[in-house]
Amino acid sequence: WKLKSQMLSFESWGHHDEAQHLKYYMHLSSTSAPIISTSSSSITSSATASSPSASSASPPLDLEALEKRISELEAKQLKSPQTPGRRGVADPNVRRVYDAVKSNKQYSSVWKWVPKDYYKWDLPKRASQLNCTVPQLCKGMLMENKSWKDTSSPKLNARFYLVVVQYCSSIDAKRLESEVRTLLPAKERLGAKDYSFSVAKESDSDTLTGFKHNSVSPLGMLTDIPVIVDKAISELERPFFYMGGGHVDLKLGMSVMDFLKGGATFVLDIGVGGK
Repeated sequence: WKLKSQMLSFESWGHHDEAQHLKYYMHLSSTSAPIISTSSSSITSSATASSPSASSASPPLDLEALEKRISELEAKQLKSPQTPGRRGVADPNVRRVYDAVKSNKQYSSVWKWVPKDYYKWDLPKRASQLNCTVPQLCKGMLMENKSWKDTSSPKLNARFYLVVVQYCSSIDAKRLESEVRTLLPAKERLGAKDYSFSVAKESDSDTLTGFKHNSVSPLGMLTDIPVIVDKAISELERPFFYMGGGHVDLKLGMSVMDFLKGGATFVLDIGVGGK
């Protein structure tokens, strides 16, 4: 009954495809005190294991088979961001983003082209256009440490970071400096004076990411820049968000889980004012 009622609740979000249902079923199974069988790697829930009749009626949950089925379904569902009025993906920047999504197997991805005047709209109207909430609207910003000192730690102490933050939030530079500083092991940690973050010059952003203003994506960048995602995004009530898709008029939506497995280098608490 609990599974059925929660599945109905899940359907009310509008996710009716088989892949989403299977993923949610796996989530419920993993959070219901699973018991590992000593005779196999199959998993049964504590409720099933405690009831002889239920145990004999229901076969053990084969997580490996479910994961394989989910991957097959989602791979079929992944669509490319067709360029309006043209066949295929005509924009090379968008192609890089799409190739990265495909390589990372981020199958929850959806692409949405928006009107030319999209950035003249307020946030609620943008969210309505994308059929999401305002906290799910996010952007990527290239941040530079103006006091950077090389320590041969390209990820833990980079000069540039691509920071993903909500539109309804802002980056707290001091908090960013503190969080990045603690990435280094204590014995290698630099002084606070060696950190001074601010938004990178637009020319540097264009060159390093390969994307123009309002089209920056943390996926498919020209250079290997570590990505920081604000902790608030990882805690979204609806774990799905939109970001730049490589073109000013293209937005890429993705589940937080998919993004964290292939898009984010670090999750840090660096935003203020978010929801």
